[in-house]
Amino acid sequence: MKRLLYRIVALSLGFASPLAFSTDAAQVSDMEQVLKNLVEENQLIGTQFVAIVNEEGLVSFDEFSQETLHFDENSQFLIASHTKAMTSTLAALLHANEEIDLNKPVVGYNKNLITNHKVDAQSITLKQLLTHTSGFTSIQHSFKTAYLGYADQAELVNALNFKTLVAPNKGFRYSNTGPIVAAMAFESTLGKPWQNLLNERIFSPLGMTNTTHEVPDKIFPSIVTANNGTRFLQGHFKTNQTMHASGGLTSTVADLSRWLQANIKQSLGNEKDSKLFELMHSKQVEQDRQYFTYQRTGYTLGWDVAQYNAETLLTRFGTYAGYSIHVSFMPEKKIGVISFTNQDIAFLLPHVIANYAYNTMLSKDNTQSLLAEESQRLQQFIDKQRLSAPSPSQIVPADGKVNSLIGSYINTQNWPQMTIYVEDNQIKVSWGVLEGVLLNVDGEYVAHFGSISRPITTSMNDDGKFMLTNGSLVYQQQ
Repeated sequence: MKRLLYRIVALSLGFASPLAFSTDAAQVSDMEQVLKNLVEENQLIGTQFVAIVNEEGLVSFDEFSQETLHFDENSQFLIASHTKAMTSTLAALLHANEEIDLNKPVVGYNKNLITNHKVDAQSITLKQLLTHTSGFTSIQHSFKTAYLGYADQAELVNALNFKTLVAPNKGFRYSNTGPIVAAMAFESTLGKPWQNLLNERIFSPLGMTNTTHEVPDKIFPSIVTANNGTRFLQGHFKTNQTMHASGGLTSTVADLSRWLQANIKQSLGNEKDSKLFELMHSKQVEQDRQYFTYQRTGYTLGWDVAQYNAETLLTRFGTYAGYSIHVSFMPEKKIGVISFTNQDIAFLLPHVIANYAYNTMLSKDNTQSLLAEESQRLQQFIDKQRLSAPSPSQIVPADGKVNSLIGSYINTQNWPQMTIYVEDNQIKVSWGVLEGVLLNVDGEYVAHFGSISRPITTSMNDDGKFMLTNGSLVYQQQ
């Protein structure tokens, strides 16, 4: 469905030449058709959109869906790791206002956050945490914040310091750990949760009234695809507890357009904006990674610096379960794109349609050839994903053969309880706040939770009780 919000011309975008940028009616119509073709050619069942933003705000919005659920500019969905850009912008704003110092060690904010002796907490600054150069992470902390949940802040701190992994150097290593710990640190100093600070300092001033850290009642769900192309599972697969500072915000097209407009204009309406955006938009650390069609050359405080088709972009994408969101802009051209799918196997589609939007707007000579090449890569990826997708026939029925597994299982290293139970005549599994189904995949058990799946093996101990292994984690039946 096409929504053209306002007509723009090249000169309104501040280009020196009207030939540098063009979005005439034919191109706008073509954008809609290309999105539709990508969906239909790959037999997708989800919802996809592409939105174009400039200094004036939302320019156009194309949405194509094979679902009956209504989706528009105000529909809420998870933005996953794009949250990092917002958390980092908050930190940059606080730094610009001299409320915190990004160059100050984290122990100066909370000496009880990082206590593992393997980590030199005295040398780790907030800036290093935000730029993924702190040199440490924790698997248990990452799982509890993103998937499993936790009882309180004390449990989260314990998880952070449990079996902490320390890198040989402090080069760029992307993870959720840094921004979450940075938010915990400046919360300690300012006495307010990071979520409240974001609302006060960024969302409210920009009019982002539908961006929140709480799971909305009507959040647009993500889709886990079955191997036959149908819907295997559908849901958000998060609770308020797992909406964290690295990937725990929901938003809308309308709100993200205001956010991207502010980045393009480099203005939050704050007198320290120039200092703030110097941190947010200039390279702070080096990286050299290829991500789909993007050559990443650096990282700012919250955006990847990337090259695509001889252009420089700042990008910060997000994925979780079936959600995949592309948010990027070209600082020099002052244009940006937001694109999205809620279907897991279509993970790359937002990047393909975003690339086509940029190439079309900039009248690139290789627009069609790149579309053909990237569409083929998308199709190959989708075909491969379908081969390994779960099948409804793999769901273990409650027919008595595995009923002896039913019960609660405890881990001795502070991983949350697992429970195997019967519901709707199927064997179900819960782990922390996650709930899923037990599958039999070629004779091996797999617990599928929507957002993640885990291999499950069983054995019997000397007491006649089952031992359950979840990946490498050992659980004992109670």
